Amino acid sequence: MTHYKSGCLVFGIMLALLAPNTSSNSEDHLSPIIVVGATARSAPEIIIQGLAEGRRVVGLARSPEKIKIDHPNFTAIKGDVYNVGSLANALDGDEVVISLVGPSHVPGKEVTSVDLYSVGTASLITAMRRKGNTRLIVTSSGGTEMIPDDKKTTGSFAENFVWLKRGLYQDMQRMEKIVTNSDLEYVILRPRGFVDQPAKDNLKIADGVPTPNPSSILSYADFAALVLSLTDGDRYLNRPIGVYTDEYATSP
Repeated sequence: MTHYKSGCLVFGIMLALLAPNTSSNSEDHLSPIIVVGATARSAPEIIIQGLAEGRRVVGLARSPEKIKIDHPNFTAIKGDVYNVGSLANALDGDEVVISLVGPSHVPGKEVTSVDLYSVGTASLITAMRRKGNTRLIVTSSGGTEMIPDDKKTTGSFAENFVWLKRGLYQDMQRMEKIVTNSDLEYVILRPRGFVDQPAKDNLKIADGVPTPNPSSILSYADFAALVLSLTDGDRYLNRPIGVYTDEYATSP
């Protein structure tokens, strides 16, 4: 398990978008990205930080008008992960594909059957092969490591939550198998819970071991910095990694 340092300044990031990029990591050196599921809560930080680094960024969503980001290097595109053609039309072939797909669900409501992760990711891989894209980063969850055979009676919030949403995590497991059996370069991320807070540079990585601290929280800002750092190079390539912190949620 290792600490991850993002090294990004979230405060003032909008000012960075307006200023020319003069760092050594210019758009000539960093891969363009396409964020699939760009209306997900984790998407804006990835898009904004990617633009601040000088990348070309595409956001794909079923309702792209909901993406409120205006930047000359950003394009919002309509697409559906159940439609391979719409995915292929959004790809140029050189982007790193970042998948944040996931269904909306009602807190407290039991979810027993989902196919969006598995079917959607299979469609995405087909589109990538068609256009020549080679690297895929997918967001799964540490919950995939916790799915019980029966409902637990321990009273643990994390265990009860995973049982209630077991259909989501079971489909994430199917998605992970589809990704690992593909011929792509990939990283599977298994984050714990998220919180909308400034970056804290406190992420930890569980590489090859179960993800600790089921009730931990991590900021969208820190997660975005991690995702972008994995678009180039071979760190954590072709395996799942757990992403967590030592910070606990203050309430369920």
